[in-house]
Amino acid sequence: MASEFKKIVLLKGLHCMEDYQFRAIKSLLRKELKLTKKMQDEYDRIQMADLMEDRYPKDAGLAKLIELCKDMEELKEIAEKLKTEKEKVKNQKEKKGKSAAKKRKQDESSSLQTFSTSNESNSSKNKIEQTRKTEAGKKKKLTADQTQLPEPSETNTQKDEGCFQTPHKPLPIPSGSSSSKKSQTTNPSTSKGDVLQMDPMTVMVLNSTHPFEYETSEHGGKTMFHAKVATENQYYHVKVFNVSLREKFTKKNFIIISNFVKGKEILEINENSSVVEAGPDLKFEVPNSIIKRANETPKIRHIEKGASGALFYGLFTLNKKTVKVKNTIYEIKDNEENHIEVVGNGKCYNINCEEGDKLQLYCFQLRTIDKQPKLVSGDHSLIEVGKRGIVPKKPSKEEGQHQGPKQVMVLKVTEPFTYDMTEDKRMFHATVATETEFFRVKVFDTALRKKFIPQKIIIISDYFGANGFLEIYKDSCVSDVNVKQIMVISNTLRQRANETPKISHLLTQTNGTFVNGEFVVTKKNKRKELIYYGIEDETGKMEVVVYGRLTRINCEPGNKLRLICFELTQSEDLWQLRSSRHSYMQVISAGM
Repeated sequence: MASEFKKIVLLKGLHCMEDYQFRAIKSLLRKELKLTKKMQDEYDRIQMADLMEDRYPKDAGLAKLIELCKDMEELKEIAEKLKTEKEKVKNQKEKKGKSAAKKRKQDESSSLQTFSTSNESNSSKNKIEQTRKTEAGKKKKLTADQTQLPEPSETNTQKDEGCFQTPHKPLPIPSGSSSSKKSQTTNPSTSKGDVLQMDPMTVMVLNSTHPFEYETSEHGGKTMFHAKVATENQYYHVKVFNVSLREKFTKKNFIIISNFVKGKEILEINENSSVVEAGPDLKFEVPNSIIKRANETPKIRHIEKGASGALFYGLFTLNKKTVKVKNTIYEIKDNEENHIEVVGNGKCYNINCEEGDKLQLYCFQLRTIDKQPKLVSGDHSLIEVGKRGIVPKKPSKEEGQHQGPKQVMVLKVTEPFTYDMTEDKRMFHATVATETEFFRVKVFDTALRKKFIPQKIIIISDYFGANGFLEIYKDSCVSDVNVKQIMVISNTLRQRANETPKISHLLTQTNGTFVNGEFVVTKKNKRKELIYYGIEDETGKMEVVVYGRLTRINCEPGNKLRLICFELTQSEDLWQLRSSRHSYMQVISAGM
């Protein structure tokens, strides 16, 4: 049973935690598990599960993990799940025990019955022998009497023969009858050749969509999302029907999937599938050729030659849109100027798009309609729209109080940190975007951290704009968005939001500009209560000045620093990035 408890600890506990929560659990177990500083920093979830199994052999540390999770507000839901899984294992053990006891009783009863039957058998043999002797005497007497009886008449003979019926031969079962075949239940979303794969497969996530609602004839509205993953030699499109797994499907994340439906190029993951993060020893490098193939859009001339029913994905340009009563016809073209019609039904009906927009198609089926090949939407189809326009190079600025609402997607977020040690004030930074611009955000209510999840769409309102940041002060300023909402953030916009400005570019900016970026540290110098770091890139050099709480962060030359909300200032002829009250600094790599 300990092995079952370990499975719960690892798959239902540790693997469901965010990195910060997992680090907190390691800290709380440091003394009991005798973790060294190196072990505490480097041990992953699998290694921790092994260690807990050794320390708590009875239940692999499940009770201890439940106790710790109960005391952490953000882990109480996990604690309840762990308790439920623990009870399931106990109940299964009790049922097995009762079954074993019942079987023993049946075996004992069977033995007694066998003994009784044996005695009865001996008694019966004596009776049968006595009966045989009696019947033999009667038969002998009957034979003697029969010699004096008359011959049977013809009528009597026919009557006696009528008492014997010839057995009927079974009637043949028609070939189309349900009785002639075993009934089979198939998954309507799978195709011939798809198989249920129980064995684990490690993959790297290439990308994923937001969750969206789809309709099924059996269950009504359901939610899912699409993703793309790759092994070392193949890529797959993935349909994920468990939206709670969305956080695991982040770009470049390595995951282990099992108990899923596998087709030639499409995988399906549902509520019964297992998805866990892979340890560092299971990671591998996906060849650029595989990534390139995965991101390629098929040529329309190739699509038209495809087999009927084949599924297609790709990014196309909208050439013309025609809205009809029952469906919408989107005429799309590729970079060869070839055209094909896309038939949009249901949620793909009359989406907000116009000529020249980019349409990202997911899971569209090739059909022949009016003797012409067309791509037709199905239950799991999705269209994402990329709007035309110039992608901004800088974060957008808004000044003063704004009621909103503004619908945005979260791109990046930091962990909460204390920015005022004397009054214990906390906050975190985030980067969000609409389909056309991106913003830097300061959030002063750390309870909102659970809503600021990368790739999640939220609505912000009643916020304040100042110094190039949107400032959010209370929980009521942020609300969730209906899962039906679609927001497409172009790769170019994402890149602009995440890129580090060149030092040569910073030297042209105005004094007081706030800067985010990642820089290589070349030197370090302590002067009184300040630390001066030298940073550089291929375009120039600059100085970073740090004071207060940030001086306690251990950073050495060769490290890479992530700076958020550092103010650009000029001291005589020297340009500096100086830390401010709301600055955030993180060492993200070493040995460069």
